[in-house]
Amino acid sequence: MTFSPSLSLDDARQYTRGRVSKKRMAHIEGVVDVGDRLSKRLALSAEDRQRVLLACMLHDSCKEYKEKDLIAMALESGMALSPIELENGHLLHGPVAAHVIQKDLGVTDQEIVSAIAEHTLGNVPMTLISQIVFLADCLDETRPVDYTKPIWAALCPDGETTDLPNGMLKALDSSLEHVIATRRSIHPKTVDVRNYFLGIVKAAIT
Repeated sequence: MTFSPSLSLDDARQYTRGRVSKKRMAHIEGVVDVGDRLSKRLALSAEDRQRVLLACMLHDSCKEYKEKDLIAMALESGMALSPIELENGHLLHGPVAAHVIQKDLGVTDQEIVSAIAEHTLGNVPMTLISQIVFLADCLDETRPVDYTKPIWAALCPDGETTDLPNGMLKALDSSLEHVIATRRSIHPKTVDVRNYFLGIVKAAIT
């Protein structure tokens, strides 16, 4: 769908602020900041930069919904849920938010919708905008430095270039390590997405 500039960043901020805690809003603002920085590093067009900023601002707008409500909303919207998603409703906050913002805000741009839906588990493949939002969510300054520093190092290995596939691979590896360390179920999609970016990174080396 064609990008519509009718939704401003301030409109999206006001909408999100009314749905989350101050702590969550601080994270969201941090994600917007990183998304903006990455957009500039990658010399995105003005429209694509706006897509990134809007997706970053809206990505966690349903994060603080109760798990049972996320599951109910996902089922109501016609999503087919896996057993892991039914047991871990928090994984649905992205797809549910993507559905809700279309209804509440009239967002029809599929790059924004997809970036919001994919910011937790990723997807195969992912658009440039979706990758930026995914990484921005991992890299905002409310995250621990020992988590973000290796991802930044993979993403910007020499301080000048920006290697999105390598950054995505490291972020996904870190996510899997955390899930394993905390003895939580691994969503198969995370593994598929990780292997997809591993293939891209390997192909670039050979």
